[in-house]
Amino acid sequence: MIKYRIFLAAAAVMLLVACGGDTEPTIADAPQTAPTAAMPEEEAPGAEAPAVQDMEPAEEIVEETTAVVEDSEETIVLATAEADTASEMVSQKYSEGTHYNVLTTAQGTGSSPDVVEVAEVFWYGCPHCYNFDPYVARWEEELPDGVELVRLPVMWNPTNEIHARIFYTADALGKLDEMHSAIFQEMHLNGKTLTTESDIEALFVKFGVTPEEFQSTFRSFPVETRLKKAKTLTARYRVQSVPLLVINGKYVVTGPGIKNFDDMISVANELIEREQAEL
Repeated sequence: MIKYRIFLAAAAVMLLVACGGDTEPTIADAPQTAPTAAMPEEEAPGAEAPAVQDMEPAEEIVEETTAVVEDSEETIVLATAEADTASEMVSQKYSEGTHYNVLTTAQGTGSSPDVVEVAEVFWYGCPHCYNFDPYVARWEEELPDGVELVRLPVMWNPTNEIHARIFYTADALGKLDEMHSAIFQEMHLNGKTLTTESDIEALFVKFGVTPEEFQSTFRSFPVETRLKKAKTLTARYRVQSVPLLVINGKYVVTGPGIKNFDDMISVANELIEREQAEL
């Protein structure tokens, strides 16, 4: 337990620098074990995270940064990405390399074959993910039938892992809907890093979870399984910055043409239309 607390203390230090960057629109240097989330110019974080600034949605500049990811041995069902046919009939305002990338091999999704899955890759400790969350919440309500939004906590390093564990624990306990935004707020408004198990347990208790329920779930087999899958997809989606949108395990919304959160959603909507045209 002492070793675990020392580990988490080190992880807390990583939290303070992992999503940092210059205020100028340049690519931020990323620590080897704590990749940064390069995002809008107005929203570019200071040297110390998790400071949050107000966002001007029409002007923020999205940038990319490098990240170190590890391969996973987990086997998932893959599908070959084939040339678009029916999707060519959909209006194509956005282009590959400028607004999105196409994965060499499309990844199998957890949704049914007749559903287009949209994955939001995020990290609770990232101020840009915190600012993007209200956009995603509104967008989810407007998504057409046959489209499912899922959230995927990024898994670059141990700090990401402890926060992903919070996400999957809340989901397993049926508390995710009421806790998701509250977890963001606990970090970015209340200044909690949520990297110690005692602090995390205290937050769950506020939402009616008993200490016994928390302890039996936090390191349970279902949570461990989902963490392993999140790590696999972080690598296979080649996630280098967050927040990020992945459409149907095939398209990754990123590129120099993405200037703000509204752009991200507009590009995603077009890619969803293309995928629906092929169903």
